[in-house]
Amino acid sequence: MARKNTMATLWQVLALLGLLAGCQKLALEELEFAERTGEYAFPVLSTSIGLQDLMLKVLSDSTSSDTIIINPDQTMTLFYSGNVAEKPASDIFQFFNFPEVPVPINDTFYEYPFNTLDSVYIRRVDVGSGTLSLVVNNARNEPITGTFYILQMSKNGQPFSMPFSVPARQTFISPPIPLKGYVLTSDSNRLEFRYEAYLPNGTRIKIDEVLPGIAGIGILIQGFTASYMEGYWGYSEYPLTLDTIDIDINQTNLKGNVKIKNPKVTMTITNSWGFPTRGVVKYLSFIGRDGKEYKLESDVFFGDSIDFNYPSWAAGEVGQTKETHVVLDSTNSNIAEIFNAQPVRLIYEVAGISNARKDPSIVGFLTDKSTIALRMQVELLLEGSAENFGAEQTLKANFGQFADFDTSRIESVEFKIVTENTTPIGAALQLYFLDEEGRVLDSLFAGETPPFVVQSPPVDANGISTGTMRTETLAPMEVTRFSRVRQATSMRLNAAFTTAQGGQVPVKLLATQGIALRMGLKVKAKLGGKP
Repeated sequence: MARKNTMATLWQVLALLGLLAGCQKLALEELEFAERTGEYAFPVLSTSIGLQDLMLKVLSDSTSSDTIIINPDQTMTLFYSGNVAEKPASDIFQFFNFPEVPVPINDTFYEYPFNTLDSVYIRRVDVGSGTLSLVVNNARNEPITGTFYILQMSKNGQPFSMPFSVPARQTFISPPIPLKGYVLTSDSNRLEFRYEAYLPNGTRIKIDEVLPGIAGIGILIQGFTASYMEGYWGYSEYPLTLDTIDIDINQTNLKGNVKIKNPKVTMTITNSWGFPTRGVVKYLSFIGRDGKEYKLESDVFFGDSIDFNYPSWAAGEVGQTKETHVVLDSTNSNIAEIFNAQPVRLIYEVAGISNARKDPSIVGFLTDKSTIALRMQVELLLEGSAENFGAEQTLKANFGQFADFDTSRIESVEFKIVTENTTPIGAALQLYFLDEEGRVLDSLFAGETPPFVVQSPPVDANGISTGTMRTETLAPMEVTRFSRVRQATSMRLNAAFTTAQGGQVPVKLLATQGIALRMGLKVKAKLGGKP
């Protein structure tokens, strides 16, 4: 069952939602522009956001079940999870499919086989629900009396028995007898039915057939379920789950390179089936952003299989649940190589084998609540590196009184950007000014390579940034260009993010980190008249 995750990764989250998410008025003094005669200064935008608040906002906007955890050391871990796939034991082992018509009893002693595989042996069944009705047809001209027995079924230590009395030429149908609370025991995968029938003179008889080959006595069992079964569960393979997890390492179409350090995939199996079960990985592959398939290679599986922990009958663990955790990381698999190919999808199929070692001495059990549940989870600690990883955001533009100011009276224009950054991520930034139809009027910086307006502070040996990096960037603009720019109704921000030291070392993002960015405009104009 496929499911679309909407969670962005740490690099895109910073770009798309955090950097310039909201604009507000800013006092001129905060931009540190000198207030001199003939000069006007006013703020264009300002934003400040912490990474923890940013991540929580992303989660509240997401419709998926993905989660992000703030670790004790303030690092953050992003989880992509597949749906829990549960397999009730009743879906696999259906041993008591009684027919919807009476089971014919062809002789005074009759064996009725369980519907089991050849290698499965059931020795005890606790009945959870169901009813039994006895049907006796008397084709004789005199009454019949007798008793019907199920030799291996008892309640409170008393074997099951049902007396019957049938007048001549009539049919007896007993009221439905509740079977809940009865216990079936067998050493041959069979139920043994027996009846004794007598004529009025004491002669024991066999109930006559209704027609040739059709017995005159039978039982109708309806709604039968077992609350507990015990025995040897044999060797057989059965399907467990097939599922897909969609993963968005990069939701943008812009160029860039992201490397994830130490990704992890965890397979968790919760098992209350009371016998050995071996999980067989039939298929486990990632589909890369390039459409290629990347097969997982790992030494944690033994021939693509692993034995699940299970509650033991011998240890008195009936009703308990055991867990098995399979962790795939860079130490035991090629998972790091796969994630650096920016996978978009994980597809897996798992089957089960009961009693793979074929040890008939193991007594197993099932209850009516026994299940195997499997969950796959992709875990990305927000630690890695990025180089020229791009994203974009569109903002509103408002130049206030200078939108209609007489440009012949403007001597110079200068934008100033101030950033304060505690994250280990820097960014080159270009701002495009757009008209009402989205066409580019001009850009903030001239040339093909915009400057790094967000500088990252140094990082320590653990990839954690130290201190705050304040960066001021001036962007002078010719009056003729400003004449076009001031007509803009919106601005498109393009940012290319690179982690500390040119994206060559992995870094960590902490919940306590954040970026503050402010941009203002200074205009020098001629005085001496109303502008």
